[in-house]
Amino acid sequence: MQFDRDKGLDSGRLSLNHLREGHKAIWVATSSTADKQGAEDFNLKGGLIPPQYRCGIPNWTVQTTPIPMPSVKGVEGNFYKIDPYAVKAQPSGTIRGDFGIHRDANVPGSAGCIVMSGDRFKDFESKMRELAKQGIKSIPLFVQYS
Repeated sequence: MQFDRDKGLDSGRLSLNHLREGHKAIWVATSSTADKQGAEDFNLKGGLIPPQYRCGIPNWTVQTTPIPMPSVKGVEGNFYKIDPYAVKAQPSGTIRGDFGIHRDANVPGSAGCIVMSGDRFKDFESKMRELAKQGIKSIPLFVQYS
C-alpha cells in the first residue's frame, strides 16, 4: 500500500501467489488506523506492520491454521498469526509484534495487523483452508509500501 497520502484510512493489496502456478488471489486490505499510516509509522506502537527489511528478517510468515478469537474485540473471529511474534523496528528500536490477519471487526483499521472487510476475509479464509488441506502450515509474507 501507499503511505498516507489522503485523509482517512488508506488500503493496499494483499496478494496470494504461487511460485509455479502464479497469481491465486488478491484482496483489498489495510494495516493500522488512519492516523498512523505515515512513512515512518511502522516505528510506532499501533502503526503499520513494518516491512521485513526494516526489521532484519527475510520475510514474515503467515500460519494457514487460524487461532479462534471470537471474544477479542476488533478480531471477533479467526486470527491468522504472523511470525515472528516480535521484531525490533529500525531505526527506532521499537519492539513491534503480535501481528495477524483478521476481519476488521471494530473501528476501521487495526493496531498494526492486516485487516479486511468481512466478505474479503471470508474469501481469504477459504484460500487459507485450501492451503492447510494441502499440508501447507505457513506461507511467506512480504510487506511493501510506496
